[in-house]
Amino acid sequence: MTVASDVKTCTAGLKHAEAVFSKMALLSSDPDAQQLFHESMLTIHEVIEQMNKRIFELENEEPQYEGF
Repeated sequence: MTVASDVKTCTAGLKHAEAVFSKMALLSSDPDAQQLFHESMLTIHEVIEQMNKRIFELENEEPQYEGF
């Protein structure tokens, strides 16, 4: 695997975690838990955005990684 594909795989895992936290926030009946899950989802979303920027950089700096 290339660095770019590893970063993309990691990003996919983070997107899954983001979706799980979102679902948990919606299904929880405890307001404190809802808030915690929602804040966790937002934090993971920020990390995903940073990972997407890194993927863009990798693909632009190293043409051989484009499309992986």
